[in-house]
Amino acid sequence: MKKYCLLILLCIPLATLAQRFNAGILAGAVISQVDGDLWQGYHKLGFLGGGYVNLRLSPHSAFQMEMEYIQKGSRKNTDPENGDELFYLLRLHYLEIPILYQFTFCRRFSAEIGPAADVLLGSHEESYDASGQKGENIVPLRTFSLSGIVGLSAYITKHLKTNFRFNYSLLSIRNATAPYPPEYRKILFEWGQYNNVLSLSLCWDFKANDF
Repeated sequence: MKKYCLLILLCIPLATLAQRFNAGILAGAVISQVDGDLWQGYHKLGFLGGGYVNLRLSPHSAFQMEMEYIQKGSRKNTDPENGDELFYLLRLHYLEIPILYQFTFCRRFSAEIGPAADVLLGSHEESYDASGQKGENIVPLRTFSLSGIVGLSAYITKHLKTNFRFNYSLLSIRNATAPYPPEYRKILFEWGQYNNVLSLSLCWDFKANDF
């Protein structure tokens, strides 16, 4: 009998902790550019999708860990009408693992901030000048980098919410060494190129939220 009582006492805090966990899936669209290349503007379209686990610390605070596939990169299309025949495309495929602190306000809204680890799964880069000559970037891409994320979310229903994020590299996406090309930028610690990403996604919580 004492063993059963002890088991029950041990299960109570575990059950309470389990009630504070939630999980879900997310999917959305991405527009991106690379700061430190020759082109400006969010012209590269992409996709993201994955899942997350959320731990509620209080009615207003939570930590969320995610694992998702996300496409980043840069694109510059030709503009023949204005005599611009230059073309450039950089596709970057990442496994991204964000760890975010979330603050809930007005019950249905939350702000989030935190770092994310980026593992490069694959890439494709091509460029052509006006004569059709193919260019080549000899500076290798990093297989591992870090990003910072700031975002806002709003619940549409007790399960479904929409999320908008700004995602920016904290480390250069290339293993660059001096002398650096003139278009490279210095952000925080080093000269290089940096992913600059905006995303809009839908998130589905498996467990209904109590507003």
